[in-house]
Amino acid sequence: MSEKLELSLIPIANVTRTRFIEKVIRGKEWVSYGNKNTYPDYLWQQYTNCPTQQAIIDAKTAFTLGSNITCGTDIVNTLGETLEEVLQKVVFDYHLFGGFAIQVIFNKIGDILEIYWADFSKLRINEKGNKVFWCDNWGGSASNNIIEYDVFNPQMTNKTTQIYYFRGASCRSVYPIPSYISAMDAIQTEIEIQNYHLNAIHNGFAVNAVINFNNGVPDEEQRKKIEDKINAKFSGSDNAGRTLISWNENKDAACTVERLESDNFDKKFAQLAKDTQEAIFVAHRITSGTLLGRLPTNTGFTKNEYREAFEVFNTTVIKPYQKQICMSLKKIYPKKDIQITPFIIEEND
Repeated sequence: MSEKLELSLIPIANVTRTRFIEKVIRGKEWVSYGNKNTYPDYLWQQYTNCPTQQAIIDAKTAFTLGSNITCGTDIVNTLGETLEEVLQKVVFDYHLFGGFAIQVIFNKIGDILEIYWADFSKLRINEKGNKVFWCDNWGGSASNNIIEYDVFNPQMTNKTTQIYYFRGASCRSVYPIPSYISAMDAIQTEIEIQNYHLNAIHNGFAVNAVINFNNGVPDEEQRKKIEDKINAKFSGSDNAGRTLISWNENKDAACTVERLESDNFDKKFAQLAKDTQEAIFVAHRITSGTLLGRLPTNTGFTKNEYREAFEVFNTTVIKPYQKQICMSLKKIYPKKDIQITPFIIEEND
């Protein structure tokens, strides 16, 4: 008498990617920045959770600020901030979000009195590009507390406060596109790799297994319920290394769990981590990991090679950012010659 055997392959839900989109919503003056109007928050989360992304953004910010800023020690607002202190936050936003904003305050006769860093993640702009809207939390209940500003226009000095809103060279519509947009999946993959390993260590072990239920083949509806429960408990990086407990009527009806071969799982993860980091480097145009303080292994790396990598990176990536920052400041302070002195590696360094 033949016994019935059926196999089920538990479907794993595909990853839902957070993509850059812009939406004009009826009844709203501003354009939605992302599907839920919270795309900058997503970029911030990637920065805080991905070591490679964080290291690159911080390094590019430091390189862009250079070794000296003319007028950098000038006090520019009532908080006592210097121009350099304001620019530190402005440049960081530029690298993380692809754009930046500066709040410009005029006095009664139309002269610029103060400038402040404006948090780019809290600003939205209208389709025409002449109005900027500030809100502390676009994704929460505070989204009703919105302040409207005019976009910076030095000819329109009757408004005491304006926002200089720079959308970047890669902007094709309303909001800027980060320069590393092609590495979004790689950044999220690095985060998930860390999350998987953390949970695997925390839970003691990870299992690749076939689960056999030995008390008969259930009907399709019951089987679907079992599959959904197992999928919910054990799929995804958050569930790495979780322990399976089986409750049975008796030993003969117990389910069995058979381990599968790892198939060099550790080596595959190591290669995936390496490929992922390389993709992030390429998107940011990092010429060498040594620029971030990452020393190569098993290579004959020399100081000359570091200098060459730095010079290429500084010329092709950093100096264009510095030029754009200076051009923007020139629009705000037309009478000041503000320049950023790039870092230089001396021959005897």
